[in-house]
Amino acid sequence: MHTQSDFDPLRDVQAGGGPGMRSFIYGHLAPESFPIAELLAACQYSLREEGSLALQYGPEQGYGPLIDYLRAKIERDEGLSLGRQHLTITAGCAGALDAIARLFTHPGDAVLVEAPTYTDTLHIFRDHHLRLFQVPVDEEGLIVESAAQRLEELRRAGERPLFLYTIANFQNPTGVTLSVERRKQLIDLARAHELRIIEDDVYRDLCYEGDVPPSLFALDESRETVIRVGSFSKILAPGLRLGWVTAAPQVIERLAHCGLRSMGGGANPFASHVVANFCERGLLEPHIARLREIYRARRDAALTALAHSMPPGVTWTHPRGGFFIWLTLPAPLLARQVIAAAEQRGVTCLPGDIFFAERGGERNLRLAFSYLPPDDISQGIAALGDAIRASL
Repeated sequence: MHTQSDFDPLRDVQAGGGPGMRSFIYGHLAPESFPIAELLAACQYSLREEGSLALQYGPEQGYGPLIDYLRAKIERDEGLSLGRQHLTITAGCAGALDAIARLFTHPGDAVLVEAPTYTDTLHIFRDHHLRLFQVPVDEEGLIVESAAQRLEELRRAGERPLFLYTIANFQNPTGVTLSVERRKQLIDLARAHELRIIEDDVYRDLCYEGDVPPSLFALDESRETVIRVGSFSKILAPGLRLGWVTAAPQVIERLAHCGLRSMGGGANPFASHVVANFCERGLLEPHIARLREIYRARRDAALTALAHSMPPGVTWTHPRGGFFIWLTLPAPLLARQVIAAAEQRGVTCLPGDIFFAERGGERNLRLAFSYLPPDDISQGIAALGDAIRASL
């Protein structure tokens, strides 16, 4: 089992890297992508016209107009008609996942996670003393047959996992997307085992080619199996700390009326007013379209550079959206060995093993292409290719 204390470049390397360093570590937003003038106008409106309400404690479930905007967006984008009882505002995706773990599990409970999966989600689950069991991922996403096998092995050992956590679209760290057929199979498997699915869907709007498959939440006609998490962090600004959950009404009720929400007056009331005003003025949709252009160009620069710069034996994923590419090194190379050589050439990224709950990833690297401009991406990947050759 790996922990960030074993290897923690996140502690020392900022989003753009140290002096002269090209960093592929963080999935941070492109600095030029923030709509600062429009958000400033929304802040001014919220203070001038709604200040006495926006600066007050808010309703536990979240600011009503923002909930209604999200309901309209989901219906427009996905054809899903949801009532207010199906949605609550959260303090980003992280706040949602932490609340789910805090309110719906107990220390020692078993949870299934993808292998690999987002390392900070593993951190949150470990904070709640959950026991994590991994299920492998391939180019079509989580392998449902392996999940079924793992569930049977755990059942024979007297274990009954409560949740399965998945990033079905443009997964972090691999960039792969769960196929439609597997989504249907996963819903059936979860129902058969009375297993809830946590669907982390924060990258849904950042699609650069093809169509986004129906969400697991949409495929769950009962609305009882899937808890879906969304966020403004990837499509507007992470500093707002604003996200949402769509789920069955009883789940929303538990999230909205927990002690933290009751005491704190909901999640980020002022930010909710600002974002609601931004969205109600019709600004989010063209902003997302601009983000797609920015990140498509960066993804394409990364894929082109990989094709030009990687030595034989190195393979990588082709994400249709999101922020990440997953590299696999040929044996006997190890990711940490390559990263050490790469940092001597002014480039760094994350080793794959930190994205596994149990074991794996020793020959993998995660490249986040969202932060660096295309020229830096090309030069950084060329340097990484040199480091790999030098390590062979």
